[in-house]
Amino acid sequence: MNQKLLDKILNSPRLPSLPSIAIEVIELVQQRDVNIKQIAHTIQHDPALSSKILKTVNSSFYGQAHSVGTISHALVVLGLNSVKTLALGFSLVGNLAQPSDDGFDHFHFWKRSLYGAVAARSLAKQVGLVQQEESFLGGLLQDMGLLAMLETVGDEYQFILNDVGADHAMLKQREQLAFDLDHAELGGILADKWKLPPILANSIRYHDDPDSAPEDVLPAVRCVALGSIAADIFVNPDMAGEALERYYHLANDWFAMNQEQAEPLLNAIHTGTIEMKRLFDLPTGEFESSDIILSRANEALLNLSMLQQQQTAQLEAKNKELVAQAEIDPLTGVANRRKFNEYISQQFSGTQQSGEPVSILFMDVDHFKKFNDTYGHQTGDQVLSEVASLLEEHTEAPGLVCRYGGEEFAIILPDTDRYTAAKKAEEVRLAISEKTIISEEGQQLHVTASIGVAAYDGTFFTKADQLIKAADQGVYAAKNAGRNAVRVFAPRVKKPAANPSQVA
Repeated sequence: MNQKLLDKILNSPRLPSLPSIAIEVIELVQQRDVNIKQIAHTIQHDPALSSKILKTVNSSFYGQAHSVGTISHALVVLGLNSVKTLALGFSLVGNLAQPSDDGFDHFHFWKRSLYGAVAARSLAKQVGLVQQEESFLGGLLQDMGLLAMLETVGDEYQFILNDVGADHAMLKQREQLAFDLDHAELGGILADKWKLPPILANSIRYHDDPDSAPEDVLPAVRCVALGSIAADIFVNPDMAGEALERYYHLANDWFAMNQEQAEPLLNAIHTGTIEMKRLFDLPTGEFESSDIILSRANEALLNLSMLQQQQTAQLEAKNKELVAQAEIDPLTGVANRRKFNEYISQQFSGTQQSGEPVSILFMDVDHFKKFNDTYGHQTGDQVLSEVASLLEEHTEAPGLVCRYGGEEFAIILPDTDRYTAAKKAEEVRLAISEKTIISEEGQQLHVTASIGVAAYDGTFFTKADQLIKAADQGVYAAKNAGRNAVRVFAPRVKKPAANPSQVA
């Protein structure tokens, strides 16, 4: 934290001060033996404040069945906390809500604050919190640190506000980067300085990061934080869809409220905000109807959802493409050695468990180095590609054709015994030898292949590398036999030694 800047702000003559009536109310409610008459007497000394409180208590926002005529009656009907919070709210906001000609959009600020306050109280009521009025005032004052920084830091802070617009998450990052102090942190310090109740101070301090709040005030702070997100639905059209999505998500995550429960609250929040605008007389400008606002927000949410689905589909396609690139040989289009190693390991393990056989065909294109030297590497690449295509034509799923390296290919044949694999190898050898390849220069070319076969049925081999080596030995045997041949690896099982006692 930038202590030097903090001291400058706290000692600035431009910093909003706490009204005397608010100070008196705070001091009274902190006394253990305070009684309702003392608080009522103090509030009634300020006729304007008394009038506002009574008007609020009798408004549709509170829905009292009978008219409340005195502050004492209000204290009995609503309770000490509610009236205290209303008194603090009216006296504090009256001092803070003084628009100046500084280029800052005070209408937008107070409209968002009022929506956030009503939303916080509505949420607190919905989830059964007793601190409903504290949630309201926490929502109303959550950004008072912003006003304090605007008044005391000046043009540099105004530039940041203009740059980030309505993005409060970005605002906090920019504040920390520029000043090593953010408005939520400053607001909490001001609340402590003014001796506001801890639940209010914490709601202000942690409204952008509610999960860091102390456990005993966490539900109320979350109401303030979620109320702030709900406010963005109504006052920030450009982010209404995103705000609506976050509102539904966090309402469910924090309070186990599904969309059917959270959605009706939005209309109630709008209605309540219009009522409280009249009572608090804040500079908020005009209000659109809730139907228009929520229709716009739902349309934005739908577009956002469609965009997210599109992005998810694109990401999945890209991931599949990357996986394919990692597993496919770029020249021939068949599986590469990495995929071969992965697949043979899977099949070998499967055979160990099920006993179903797996076979490997290993093959080399005969005399391929000489072929490249004679016709050139481009023609050699063409031949390898056509051989790979021929191998795929002769291999059905779940068989897998792989380029093992250079002119070496392999075919993995799950559920295939040695005899069947040998027949397949001969079929492939014959197809390669009979194939005519036309080069780009029009030459008719022919190649042959030497093929080794090995099979695993759960016996003899203990790991996949041994099976691979056995197939490779078959290739060497085919080459030694004159090439263009198939050789099958047949394990030699040692006969058990005779029992001496059985020898005559």
